Amino acid sequence: MSENCTPFQKIPEACKTTGLSQYYLRKGCKEGTIPHIKSGPTYYINVPELLECLRSRSEAEISCSKEE
Repeated sequence: MSENCTPFQKIPEACKTTGLSQYYLRKGCKEGTIPHIKSGPTYYINVPELLECLRSRSEAEISCSKEE
């Protein structure tokens, strides 16, 4: 995964940067679960914040599975 230095990226660029599907990113923007801003019809994803959210979720899941 190569991180582009642009913090806000359109969905196709964010897809390439994160490895997540365009469908997942678009759906997350509509549901409000993906950090983004919207300008007109275009979603701009906050990629650094998204990656941090994904890291946090991953670490939480790992710690939960270790407790079981």
